[in-house]
Amino acid sequence: MSIEAVAQVDDALLAVESGRGAVVIAERSGVLGRGAITDYTVAESRRRGITVAHGRATRADRAAPLSTLVATLSGSDATRGAAADLGDLDGNRLASLDRLRERLIRLSAERPLVLCLDDFQHADELTALALRVLVPALTSSPILWLLVSRPSLASTAVRGVVEALAASGARRVTIGRLTAAELKRLCEAILGAAPDESVLEVAAGGGGDPLLTEELVHWLHAAGQVEVHERKAKLRADAELLQIPAGVAQKLRARLSDLSEPVLALLETGAVLGKTFTVHEVAGLTQRPATELVGPATEAIEAGVLIPETAGLRFRSELVQKALYSGLDEPVRMALHREAATVVRAEGRDPDEVLDHLVRSGRGSLDESIDLLWEEVRRNAERKPKIAARLVLRMLHLLGDAHPMAEALTVEAVRLLSVTGDGRLAWELAERAVHSAADADTATTMVRTLAELAEPAHDWGGDNAVAEYTRLALARTDLTPVHRAELRAVQAYSLARSDENIALAEQAADDSLAAGSALALGEAIMLGSAAKGLTALRQGDFARSLTLTRAAVQAADRIGPRAQQRHPRLWLCRPLMALDRFDEVASTLTLARREARYLGTSWSTPTWHHHWARMWAARGSFAEAEADAEAGVRAAREQPAGALLSRLLCLLGEVRTSLGLLDQADANLSEAENLAEGGTGAHVAHLTWRRVLWLWAIEREDEAAEVASGLQAATDPVAFTATGGPLIAPVLVKLALRVDDRSRADQVVRTARALADRNPGVTSTAAAAAHSAGLNEGDLGALTSAAEMHRISGRRPARVLALRDAAELSLSLGDRDRSRTLYDEASRIHKSWSGGQGEPSPVVVAGSAEMIPPVSPARWSHLTETELRVARLVAQGMTNKAVAAHLTLSRHTVDTHVRNTFTKLRVTNRVELALRVIAHEQGRHAAD
Repeated sequence: MSIEAVAQVDDALLAVESGRGAVVIAERSGVLGRGAITDYTVAESRRRGITVAHGRATRADRAAPLSTLVATLSGSDATRGAAADLGDLDGNRLASLDRLRERLIRLSAERPLVLCLDDFQHADELTALALRVLVPALTSSPILWLLVSRPSLASTAVRGVVEALAASGARRVTIGRLTAAELKRLCEAILGAAPDESVLEVAAGGGGDPLLTEELVHWLHAAGQVEVHERKAKLRADAELLQIPAGVAQKLRARLSDLSEPVLALLETGAVLGKTFTVHEVAGLTQRPATELVGPATEAIEAGVLIPETAGLRFRSELVQKALYSGLDEPVRMALHREAATVVRAEGRDPDEVLDHLVRSGRGSLDESIDLLWEEVRRNAERKPKIAARLVLRMLHLLGDAHPMAEALTVEAVRLLSVTGDGRLAWELAERAVHSAADADTATTMVRTLAELAEPAHDWGGDNAVAEYTRLALARTDLTPVHRAELRAVQAYSLARSDENIALAEQAADDSLAAGSALALGEAIMLGSAAKGLTALRQGDFARSLTLTRAAVQAADRIGPRAQQRHPRLWLCRPLMALDRFDEVASTLTLARREARYLGTSWSTPTWHHHWARMWAARGSFAEAEADAEAGVRAAREQPAGALLSRLLCLLGEVRTSLGLLDQADANLSEAENLAEGGTGAHVAHLTWRRVLWLWAIEREDEAAEVASGLQAATDPVAFTATGGPLIAPVLVKLALRVDDRSRADQVVRTARALADRNPGVTSTAAAAAHSAGLNEGDLGALTSAAEMHRISGRRPARVLALRDAAELSLSLGDRDRSRTLYDEASRIHKSWSGGQGEPSPVVVAGSAEMIPPVSPARWSHLTETELRVARLVAQGMTNKAVAAHLTLSRHTVDTHVRNTFTKLRVTNRVELALRVIAHEQGRHAAD
């Protein structure tokens, strides 16, 4: 009850105690608000020693003259005699009212009197007329008239007397629901501590009714559902709130007794349907026309019990719904739930609701409805796999492992969970099913699903584990040729992805393709083709890889949504990237994203972000690459996909290295390394490569060369170079030459040349071969040719590196003008993606000589004599090794001097240093 209502009642009681009459008209909008002001007035009056008579009108009163007034006066022993002859209306009614007035004057003279008429909207017409006469005639007597009503249901006579009394000075208050502040104060007063959100949320279930809310909070406290610590009250972690106490439920139902029978019937049926329901659902459940329910529904809304919403009608308070539900006999509830399952399914409700009704209708009904539930699963599996998965898991839980349907349910649950991205649970269920599978069909299905879960987007178990489970399944003696073909396809795909044994993967793929074609097995053809596409990519045969991968995608399209949910179209991105077909990569990713939305496979989001970022980075659009990599990282963090998160962080580290954001790149690479710790295979190799680039960027060239040497020794040179892009070969040559490892440089050049020969017409592979050979042989023409080919391929970072290397070679050959031209061209391209921002990386030259402010004389003065001599020799094109021999210093000492010179002059590479030295020397001679 509001502070205003309390104040009005208190003022009226003070007036009565002072010997004056008073009237309080309390109006409410719904059935739940009643009682609060009446109970307060009664309790407060008795505390003050005031006589109280309380009565409540009912709908039947309108047919019995003066019944409301008689019932009220009969509510107290002190006033019962005053109503002795009011029921005899054969005589003079005015005389009867006059006698009543005199009796009330005498009674109030002895002791102040409070007359409470609750539900006054139902008062009979004669009672209303009587009050219109009595109340003004008793204004000088200490009598408080409390009239509590709902104006929307009041008769004309009642509304007339209310307005007349209000015009004569009656106090008028509106009984509203508790505000948020009032609810908090009420809880704090009962609990003796400030309530947190968990307590307030439950207390709000009282619908704002003060007394109901008070009862509810008292119950929470008494039942030990609330714990208090340091004057903070919160729900216990194990609080049981599914059932409300019988006393609270009974009082709630009593509050609704004012409603008509049709309204109560509608509410009870709605309570079975749930917190939200529609008139059509009630009509279906009660076998009544919906038109007959419009009136009761309107009345329930006016009473404040229901709220109209777009989805239908909602109980204002969940407690009211639970109270009505608990008031139904159990056999009635079970019968209604059984019918409700059919009704809500026909209305298109969530399958979970269908299952809820079946469960509550009894186990026999659930068993009988398995076919219906299976139909619901099939209906939702393609477009709403999350709903279907949830339904299957609940069925599995309810029926138990011993049920004849348990194995089939497990198979479907695993498949759906793998589609929706809940890989952990899917993997656990699949592993259990593989070990306990009673037949070859279940074992094969589970192995196929485990293969899906092992992909990076899911990242559960790994390809090596799948290969082992496949080996165990292939050892079964009950396999049919179909099972064996499908298992060989899974084996081929897992081996191809794991890099463990390409030859064995090829053999398994050939077997699965032969059997798949003979037996018309779409999935065997799909996985066999995909496996061969992967092995062709690692062997550096890019065109063949694309052809085989396209065959896999076409097979998936023929199979339909079930295969498409794996998003095989994304498999095309890697061979298309290797072939420099960036526009096709973009269109493929756009289509894959559209398919993900259609299929409801949000788990694929990090995967296509990863492909977008790789494409942007290859083209030198690093701002876009960083944005997509960051988006992919965010999406992967929301899903249990550690391997994909590691790949995305690895890529983000590479992008930020190229942008010169070296601290951020280091953090990304470190997190990726932690996630990949203990792993093997292509991802770990490429992660190590990104660390090499970072070490090179921070000028720890010797350390970078050492790590690169170990990486080359531990990987297949063709597979590593083929899958890593055209920057790998030239950078490996530069690092090998830095430590005078000519044989390693020669090996890289041969590998790059072989890749180019294997892929005629692929510009980037030809450019990488020319670039590597140009570095190894000091061939300026090969380097400039590589830069031009990368211009054609659209790979700007690779072009920048080739231009920079050509600039350095030109400088060492004494052609300073050409060196400056090449260097400025590299700087111009870099500026197009960086805007001149960030510290440059050695991988992608940043900033031309014209873009960098001249070095002040003061900075030159910071160089030691030895550092100045080293700088001049570097400007002449000498390598660090040659400088060391010329000055009779160690290679390590020269490296240190070069790094110190870079720092003091604020330059980032040898070409820039040479240009600065030349400009400084020219300026010094001019001054002389």
